[in-house]
Order: sequence, then structure tokens, then C-alpha cells
Amino acid sequence: MLFLDILKYVRPIEEVDALLEPHRDWLMRGFASGHMLMAGRRDPRIGGVILIKAETLAEARTVAEVDPFITEGVAEYDLIAWEPTMRSADAPEAWGPKAAVIR
Repeated sequence: MLFLDILKYVRPIEEVDALLEPHRDWLMRGFASGHMLMAGRRDPRIGGVILIKAETLAEARTVAEVDPFITEGVAEYDLIAWEPTMRSADAPEAWGPKAAVIR
């Protein structure tokens, strides 16, 4: 299952910036483990969005809760469970194995 991890900054951007390196290290570990599929800043820069792949909501929470932005209190997060039912032929099958392919 896929999960959208929607981050919202709750502290000044200077405090967020001070944690960018540990946050990026956490993201890299997530990409290495196969949990992170995509990540990036929101525009305007009020937070971020991370696409997480996990078997359960509990597993996705375990991944999201150790983000330094969360543990240090500079951001809050909301996880949205998402099971794709349709996907482009260009989208990886692993991201939506049950999704109908639309050409």
C-alpha cells in the first residue's frame, strides 16, 4: 500500500533548515530500505510530501515518526493511505500492482 506523508512546518523556516541534513539522511535510509518512493518540498515552502510504500498504516507510521523534522518538533505530519486503482503505463507496476493500466 502507498501512503502520502504530508508534512507541515510548525516552526520558523530557520529551525527547519537547521535540520535539513539529518532529515535528508533519514530520507536516504528510507530510499535504501524501499520505503521511500518520492519526496520533495511543497510550493510554497510550507512543508513537504513523501510517498511511502508500506504494508500497513502502522508500518508507515513507524517510518514517518522517526523523521528528524517530527522528532525535533519543527513539523507535523498526516498520513493518507492510498491504494491506486488506475495508473499510467509509465508508472511503475510495483507502485500499484492492482491498478488498471490506462494507455
